[in-house]
Amino acid sequence: MEPFNLEGTTVTAGSKGYASLQAGRLSSGHDLAIPVHIVHGSRPGATLMVVAAIHGEEIYATRVIRELLDSVDASKLAGTLLLVPVGNPLSLEQETRNTPFDMLNMNRVFPGKADGWLSERLAAALSTLVPRCTAVIHIDGGSVERLIHYIFIKEAKDEWGKQVYELSRLFGLKVAYRGPFFEGSLTAYAASIGVPCIVPEIGGSLLMLDNSYMEEVLTGINNIMVHYGMVSGEIKLPESQMLMTRRTLIRIPTGGIFVPSVGLAELNVPLPKDTLLGTIFDPYTMKDTAQILAPWDNAIILQMRALMSAVQPGDYAYIIGDGGSGEPLKPLS
Repeated sequence: MEPFNLEGTTVTAGSKGYASLQAGRLSSGHDLAIPVHIVHGSRPGATLMVVAAIHGEEIYATRVIRELLDSVDASKLAGTLLLVPVGNPLSLEQETRNTPFDMLNMNRVFPGKADGWLSERLAAALSTLVPRCTAVIHIDGGSVERLIHYIFIKEAKDEWGKQVYELSRLFGLKVAYRGPFFEGSLTAYAASIGVPCIVPEIGGSLLMLDNSYMEEVLTGINNIMVHYGMVSGEIKLPESQMLMTRRTLIRIPTGGIFVPSVGLAELNVPLPKDTLLGTIFDPYTMKDTAQILAPWDNAIILQMRALMSAVQPGDYAYIIGDGGSGEPLKPLS
């Protein structure tokens, strides 16, 4: 088993290492770099990359990578794990979706430009890893006040799309949504060079209140590793999985104080049409100014604003899946 080399770091077989992808130098004189933990197995095999915090508010995924790094035994691994706990260090520092210096969404500028805006330079640095991978898992979504839990299956009918569908199914979440991917995303770049990339939308600080969510995402990653022969074991799937093809994003209609009416217990649970999801009140007049209701029967919350918070018009409130558009998520025949 040959050593794994990255940016001047050499990791020998059956060991772990750390490298940095350089993206530039800031006005402070500090280097802008993306951290990469390398788990290099004792035997040849697949290369799987897991990426977190391309949006800086998505810190739950960073915790997932910490748990994964601690749990994987390099001496028993076939192949290589590339673990990126912070895809966008600048956004993490400010806990923002977009990069503070240029206000770009890093997940809309892949494969980036080595001589472009800071977001583009970060994307260009991270993009150098993708051609070395057998597959990529981008854990996306969530924030301090927002919870999210489903897998986004990118719509494509070619061989890449078939691989993504099957890997997404094997990840093992009960609820999935299939739709087009966004141009400039990490997924779109991976697709352009034929590397399957799946997107578990899992995050939100409140998920830490229930350890079963962490166990679920770690099981999902382990399932992918078992599929590629990187570790021994069995793939663990729920009794049933549902694939939806219709969803809607509900934004905050007016500013004020948002008070949720549903919480963690209602995440991924079918709700009747017009179920009260949350209320907004004016902090000056103390009067309610808006209500947010479930748009359909069998409405399934994929993302929710789970904490009382000050909100502005246009802020994310909910992503609701239409359970009526659902069908069993089955293996491709």
